[in-house]
Amino acid sequence: MIATARDGYRAVFSWPELSNTAGGAQVMVGYERDGAPLADGPLVLLAPADERSGPRHVKLLQRIDVRVLRE
Repeated sequence: MIATARDGYRAVFSWPELSNTAGGAQVMVGYERDGAPLADGPLVLLAPADERSGPRHVKLLQRIDVRVLRE
């Protein structure tokens, strides 16, 4: 899965980490906080339990692409 922001920032997640890990179970798309619109844009992708070294939070989320990679 590739999450892309309006400014071109991208975060990549593999299917096994989304479906088979505790961190993947917490990945979410948010559109409001406490009933109010988000300050960081209409949509954000959050990975609060991400164990990777770089942040994979995507503000101003524009698109999510799911791709099947083949050899």
